[in-house]
Amino acid sequence: MKKFAILVAIAALCFATLAGAQPPERFFDLPKFTAAPTLDGDRSSVANEWAGALEFPCSPDQILADGAEFGWRDIEQQASEVSVNQLNENGETEQAGEGRTNADYASTIWQAWDDDALYYIIEVSDNVRDTEGGGEARAWWERDSCSLYLDLNNEDHPGGDPTGEYVNLNVVNFMAVPQGSNALSVCFITTVSNARVDVHDPDAIEGFDYGFRDAGDEFGDSGDADYVIEGRMEWDTFLRNGNLFAAPTVGSEMGFTWLPIDPDGEDAYGGQIQCVAWAGGNQSEFANWVFVDTPAGPSGSTAVDEDSWGRIKTTIQ
Repeated sequence: MKKFAILVAIAALCFATLAGAQPPERFFDLPKFTAAPTLDGDRSSVANEWAGALEFPCSPDQILADGAEFGWRDIEQQASEVSVNQLNENGETEQAGEGRTNADYASTIWQAWDDDALYYIIEVSDNVRDTEGGGEARAWWERDSCSLYLDLNNEDHPGGDPTGEYVNLNVVNFMAVPQGSNALSVCFITTVSNARVDVHDPDAIEGFDYGFRDAGDEFGDSGDADYVIEGRMEWDTFLRNGNLFAAPTVGSEMGFTWLPIDPDGEDAYGGQIQCVAWAGGNQSEFANWVFVDTPAGPSGSTAVDEDSWGRIKTTIQ
């Protein structure tokens, strides 16, 4: 974990916000499921199963669009005010020109909630899928996976890397393998006494479940490594072993951001994208869900996507 903390600290220092500028504060309505989805990694297996869910594209092209809309911290490094492309180029496993482009990695993420749990599904177009890693056995940041960073009580604490102090940082990582096929396929990072703690104990993470599907070349033409992760995270698990004060209700707010991992065969940390907001310990930069009772699921409701912004409020400070 120290290796990852150092990398995040370096990123934070390299991509410091321009003097006098602050990232926009963004709020997105999170619709409520009328029926919980089946965790099979297939959005089409049940008609309208994810209809009306909040939708985000997560790709290098989206980061370029974010920079055009919200401004840049470092345009050469593709670090916008609300996202950053930290994918690597690996000449041993990728075709020339693919690295750090949509041919390297591109995804779409849908999310919703109900009284029992938080849900998401991510469809990934990938040119290389690497779930082996090469460093620490527990190192989820070395394997194709998806991490969801959460400020569960929306405290907006500005600590974390590089300060080393954490308050209510929680991360759920689901690896791009079938759950249970690897003892580390689910990792829960939570905050204990202002420090990050990795949790893999099956009893402690009971209630964090996902379905995985190998999607071949379904979502892109850059290779046959596409995949889907469809996850469910029970509020009871966050209450029991995380830092959640109370289960969300309509009107609650929660900080979040998405951080998919894409190592492409590197022996250790191999690249990632930070989508919708910057991850790490600085929760004041997270985006915000507003829990609403707008229906999602098999009700025929219209999908909510980033272009429509739901009931989004953007404030430039």
